[in-house]
Amino acid sequence: MGNLFANQDIQGFFQNAINKDFARTNLFRVVSIETPVVTFDETDLVYITSTTLPARAITNISVPFMGLKFNVPGTATYPGSEGWQVTFRVGQDLQVRNKLEAWSRSIFDDATSTGAYNTGALGNVSLALMDKLGAPIAAYNLIGAYIQNIGTWTLDTTTDGAIVTSQATIAYQYWTNAAIP
Repeated sequence: MGNLFANQDIQGFFQNAINKDFARTNLFRVVSIETPVVTFDETDLVYITSTTLPARAITNISVPFMGLKFNVPGTATYPGSEGWQVTFRVGQDLQVRNKLEAWSRSIFDDATSTGAYNTGALGNVSLALMDKLGAPIAAYNLIGAYIQNIGTWTLDTTTDGAIVTSQATIAYQYWTNAAIP
């Protein structure tokens, strides 16, 4: 084993930065959302501007033995799966907003008091992380997704006509690593 601190000076850090570079917050794509009711593809989802990469955690089980506490790994949990937020630009044709509304009505329709409460009605969301040339380098699938909240819009006739953005919250059951598209 060599010197662990050999590259910890400024020149070593800079050389590593040149060789490996850094991940960037804007290099992602929501590739698709597939539900039994509506499907979003790349042409729809170019409007998504920000979101978060889903989290995964292993629960800890404390096992006492002879006055010591041993930590043993338990099951996986998916923190934030109850409310994954995306922000999107609203296109002039309102297509993305209209699809989100249709998806929401399929989950629960107040006109008929019916909905798709069963897990067979849930969808999947596909995400990809990109390199600086636009090539996918990692992919994720959010399994068992459904629209939970379609955000409000702020509209104002006294402004210069800024592009409308809106938030949506999607819940999901768990996520998996996916094949890179």
